[in-house]
Amino acid sequence: MVIGNIAGLIANIDVAKSQYREKLDKINSFLKYRNIPDHLMKKINNYYSYLWDTRKGYDEIEFLHDLPVALKESVALHLNKEIIERVPLFEKADASLIRDIILQLEPVVFTPGDYIVRSGELGRDMFFISKGTVTVLSADEKTIYATLKAGQFFGEISLLLSMPRTATIKAAGFCDLYRLVKDQFDVVVEQYPDFKQSIKVLAEKRREEVQALTR
Repeated sequence: MVIGNIAGLIANIDVAKSQYREKLDKINSFLKYRNIPDHLMKKINNYYSYLWDTRKGYDEIEFLHDLPVALKESVALHLNKEIIERVPLFEKADASLIRDIILQLEPVVFTPGDYIVRSGELGRDMFFISKGTVTVLSADEKTIYATLKAGQFFGEISLLLSMPRTATIKAAGFCDLYRLVKDQFDVVVEQYPDFKQSIKVLAEKRREEVQALTR
């Protein structure tokens, strides 16, 4: 019975790998047809290789979408509850609010050297690092402020204040992140009046801190 299950699993992986190769062949044919530069083609191929190595052809968004609501919530909570609870913004939040926030998270992948946020641009989202490392840089990229890794987060001020980013952040290698967009955050917060009031106070405090630094 065990041998049969293993054989079935291997067969499924072989099918998925064949489909992956077929998809990659089509992508490369299109890239060549459109005269995409070699360095960009290499980056695209490296991206798809990373997806195969880490996911074996499975798409997280598609996987969660196909699950019943209760199972979707359980899997999403298992994947992200710990990292959300580390954020000071959510440390006193109700369990139901944490659940609703987690269900709004969008998985995103960045390749080595990608800009995740740029200093000076208007921030409208925050990020949670699931896998990989990012570098926090000055606007001119000459100074490294910090290096963040799996389990850490950045951009939370963007959920509170509509203001320009204060640093540039780049992917040091392949990075799996979860993104929380301000518009979706605001919709969730509207359902929790007490929490909404508390973040208004926090937002004003953060605004005063930022203004003090820029004087």
